[in-house]
Amino acid sequence: MIVARYAVSDPGKAAERSRLLDEHKAYLHGAAIGILLSGPSAPPTEGQGSAAVVIAQVETLAEFEAFSAGDPFVRSGVYASVDIFEWRPSLGLLLESL
Repeated sequence: MIVARYAVSDPGKAAERSRLLDEHKAYLHGAAIGILLSGPSAPPTEGQGSAAVVIAQVETLAEFEAFSAGDPFVRSGVYASVDIFEWRPSLGLLLESL
């Protein structure tokens, strides 16, 4: 199953985000799940939170939810919102590699 996480940072937590960035990246790099793509959006408009997307291949949605809950950004409240959902890609150059 392919899942996606769309998270938006809390602009008021910028200092916390900066402090935890290396720990967050290490967590993603060391993930036991199959992360296909991950990364932030372009810098946001001033006063807005930046967005980040993780797309992964997992056995169950619960597996990904548990992974996400352990992310330092999630644990510390850096993200103002986190949406996790099953994604069913149907078109694209990368589709055949899934």
